[in-house]
Amino acid sequence: MILVTGASGCLGSHIVRGLLEQSETVAVLVLPNDPASTLQSLRERLVWREGDLLDSASLVHALEGVTQIYHAAGLALPYESERKRMFAVNVQGTVNLLCAARDAGVERILHVSSIAAVGYPTQEADESMIYNGDAFRLAYMHSKRDAEDQVRRFCESGMNIVIACPSAVIASNCDVLHGWGKVMLDLQNRRLPFIPPGGIAVIGAQDLVRGLLAVMARGKSGERYILNAHNVSYLELFTCMAAALAVDSPRWQPRTLGWIVALLRPLDVLLAKIPVRLSADVVALLGRQVHYRSDKAREHVGFAPAQSLEHMVHEAASWLTSR
Repeated sequence: MILVTGASGCLGSHIVRGLLEQSETVAVLVLPNDPASTLQSLRERLVWREGDLLDSASLVHALEGVTQIYHAAGLALPYESERKRMFAVNVQGTVNLLCAARDAGVERILHVSSIAAVGYPTQEADESMIYNGDAFRLAYMHSKRDAEDQVRRFCESGMNIVIACPSAVIASNCDVLHGWGKVMLDLQNRRLPFIPPGGIAVIGAQDLVRGLLAVMARGKSGERYILNAHNVSYLELFTCMAAALAVDSPRWQPRTLGWIVALLRPLDVLLAKIPVRLSADVVALLGRQVHYRSDKAREHVGFAPAQSLEHMVHEAASWLTSR
């Protein structure tokens, strides 16, 4: 039996569907009192396990009969004020799960990390990039990197764990409060003031799930594999999103964001206490060409992304407008 953590979230729910399509027996780890609306139509086909990554005792029952784990649970928030909570869930929660999995004799684990744990380049990067976390005060980035470091310690002790680092996921069931769903709703409601001059790496749910299944099947324990489909500019991405949502793109396209970064930098101490989305480091990142290569995943596990940018964006937009 395969357990999926974070199963009710965007990525987790797509992993669950991908595994069911492969006729796997799937258990889902959900928080107590989580309505798990993304899974309700599948409930009769799933083994339901309630538990909390921060409650080690609850994981004992959750792992009964489990041979493999897709660890997709995590907290991804743009707020530095949530640093403590992100480290608790992303780092300590991962440690708790791996300890429980070791005790339960789980055979293999796929740890879903992030390109943030690789580092944020100014041009294209791959798995060999020297981590540049010192350049950014970004709690999510640092928590995902620390979680990977913990994973490698368990690998060194003999556990069979492989790491996947997805780029930004554009898909249905996306986070409408903090993630790409929020960005698209802001675009639809004309709350985005400008198009950033930088670029980003993106992937759709279908390509990502196929990539994760391939990494689980053929990836080498202790290795990380970047899963990315498209390197695009924010102009390309927002133009595509606006077309899918049938709205106009923001017209202001600043050539540099340095002056905004300079204005926000004195607020760093304040932003560590209140939930403000655009910190100086977030804005600085929007000015970079944050692009990645997936050559390793293509060559070693057969990763072959096929979704176009338009397809993944329209899938997310259709889901948003149907809610």
